Order: sequence, then structure tokens, then C-alpha cells
Amino acid sequence: MPQHPDKNTRQSAPLVLIGGSFDPVHVGHISMAERLQASIPQAHICFLPTAGSPFKRTQTSAKHRLAMLRLALRDTTFGVDTTDLKGTPPTFTLDTLQHIRRRIGPSRPIIFALGEDSFRSLPRWKGEFSLLAYAHLWVFGRATQSLPAVTISQTASNAQLQELARLFPELESRLVSTPSHLFATPAGSIFLDVFIPPPISSTLLRDALAEHLGTSVGLVPRRVLRYIQQSNLYGN
Repeated sequence: MPQHPDKNTRQSAPLVLIGGSFDPVHVGHISMAERLQASIPQAHICFLPTAGSPFKRTQTSAKHRLAMLRLALRDTTFGVDTTDLKGTPPTFTLDTLQHIRRRIGPSRPIIFALGEDSFRSLPRWKGEFSLLAYAHLWVFGRATQSLPAVTISQTASNAQLQELARLFPELESRLVSTPSHLFATPAGSIFLDVFIPPPISSTLLRDALAEHLGTSVGLVPRRVLRYIQQSNLYGN
């Protein structure tokens, strides 16, 4: 049974936020949280479901996505932050991080975890790189292929990390080599992780669920799969 840290410990520990629509939450998302927990065990890790992305349509209601997320995390120490769900879609990460920063105060480190694709698209986000005024960024690499039934994590090559580090020259001074550097200040740094989560495509996963394909088995936690079937989600 996982041990849950007490309230005082959670309030002083670095806050890690994993953003996403989680439509549905799958083992790729869980593997990111487990990697973060193994790398920075003193941190409090929360999933941050979005009310609605400005870049893509979220087809499943917030009620169902939140219910699936809570089922997936039931036996873990991971939390759920519903700040973004309280907004009116589309919501923006910058606004959400500003709200959370006001709530927890100026000195506690916030680490916002995102995938390589999202990192590459930051110039299209509201505020672009001004997110770094409110949080550090933890960037997971991207696999070379995205298949609905791949559940194996991978490791980024040095060449991949170097290419990613050179992507935005104006950010190179913010790169740090170890996660511990993220604890020294409340925000402003970027850590590039060699860990690549299982490359599960949410779109292909939803299609597999709709068509009752066996490829969806094992890609979502068992409780979540049962909820999807009982709630007739994704064409079930």
C-alpha cells in the first residue's frame, strides 16, 4: 500500500504538474508520473487535466475524464489538481500556472512536465516562454514512432537531447543537467529527461476502444477500461 505524505510535507515539497486532456488516461501517462517519482521522490506529483485545449477538441466530458483519472490513481500517491477544469474552455496553461502560483506562494518550486511535441510547440502557446516565470519545465523525449499498442519506454540518444537543447537558443542558459537544480529556485529552469514514455497515441487508442480491438487491453488501467465500458465511452 503506498504511503501518503502528510499535509505539511506536501505543502513544502516541489509541486510537479503533469498536464493533459487524459482522454483517456493511459499507461504512458502513468509511466511519466512513475519516472518523476523515481527521479524526485521528495516532490508532490499531481495530474492537471485541462478543461479544453485551444489546439485540439476534447471529445469526452470533464466529468468522465476526471473520474477515469481518479480511478487510475487510486492506489498511488499521485494527486489530481482540478484548477484548469474550473475554467471555461479553451483554457491556457499560462493562466493556470499563474493561478496555482498565487495559491501556493512565491517560493515553492513548481515543475511542469510536458512531452517533446508540446515543448516544440511552446511558441504557439499563450505567453510562449513566459511560463518559465511561474514554473520549471521537465521535458520528456519523443519516440520515433507512435503506435496504439506500444507499452515499452525508451531512452533518448545524446543526439536527440542535443538537438532539443538547440531548438530555442534563447532558452539554452536555462537548461540544467540534473533534477536537483530545479529545487534551488521556484521557477525558470528546463530539464531534458532521457526517459521516453511509451509512445501511445490517444487518438489511436480511442479508435481501438471504439472498435473493441484487443490492442487496447493493457494500455489503460483495468479500472479505467471497466469504467469506459460501463459508461459507453468511445463507442463502447
